Amino acid sequence: MRSRVRMSVSLLFAIGAACLMVWPSAMAAATPGDGPQAGAPGLNFRFDKDIFGLPAAQAATEVGAPQKFSRLAIRLYGGFSRVAAGDLNDGADGFFELIALYGTLGLGTVTGRYNPVHAGYNFGADFIYQFSPSIGVGLGVGYLRNSSNSLMTLASTTANITLTGTPTLSAVPIRLGMFLTVPVAGKINLTADAGATCYAGLKFDATQRLEFAANDWESMSVSGSRTSFANLGFQGSLGFEYVFSGNMGFFVEALGRYARFKNFDTVTGLTETSGGSSDTTTGKLYIDTFTYPDGTYSAFTIESTPPVDNPPAETFREPKIDLSGFSLQAGIRIRF
Repeated sequence: MRSRVRMSVSLLFAIGAACLMVWPSAMAAATPGDGPQAGAPGLNFRFDKDIFGLPAAQAATEVGAPQKFSRLAIRLYGGFSRVAAGDLNDGADGFFELIALYGTLGLGTVTGRYNPVHAGYNFGADFIYQFSPSIGVGLGVGYLRNSSNSLMTLASTTANITLTGTPTLSAVPIRLGMFLTVPVAGKINLTADAGATCYAGLKFDATQRLEFAANDWESMSVSGSRTSFANLGFQGSLGFEYVFSGNMGFFVEALGRYARFKNFDTVTGLTETSGGSSDTTTGKLYIDTFTYPDGTYSAFTIESTPPVDNPPAETFREPKIDLSGFSLQAGIRIRF
């Protein structure tokens, strides 16, 4: 059985301290008097401790030894995230496209629109081992979630229809990368990283609800998930860090990522009505595109067997799960 469901669906600088050594010069003592007088027998060497001795000792203690750097660091971050989610949006906006088509045909007055899934948030932590003050390798884990809410109404002389939709796309990025830190001015560092990311716990959920009257409605949902480590992508970032203490800094950065994956193996669709009926369907997710003389729209469909195209009126394709996009994030870096 087929169920159509619409959904809204990142040198080593050794700081060498110069040794300051001061060697006092020797001077012969002179006997005070009115005129030139012969010096006292022998030589009288004088070492001025107050001027030369103490600063020299301090310099040797404070500056003479190279400064140490922290081998371990942790970065905690969070911020805004945007994903492409192209195919998921193409399938999730099906009923919204259909209602908009009704409006263009003069079948009623349409208000509202579909809001594609793009914006969201992400947060996480990176654990970094520093090979040098500037180069390190890190392993990180985070959480990414993107969602949207949509509302559209169709008002006509015979009926009023309200359509709502909420698609959600989430994942747990696990990333391995190289981290670069370059001092640029005073306490300001230029930071960058690049590496591979595995998107574990990849999940897509979407719900829709059609309301025809106060107590007459139909609710539809679809959900799919995958925990495979085959969800491999790549990310890179560039930013700045302000070091406000010896072991802590605040950073801001922009991260770009490429993460485009194959379709879910199976998804589950659920349809419920105000009359008490319900229907559950399990199968593979497809985008079903309808082409009519008056317009075109696409919607999700769940199929237990691969569907067959009926061109040009109806065609099918499998969606890609696309998390490609960028993040704007800020956080703190703690050095141990």
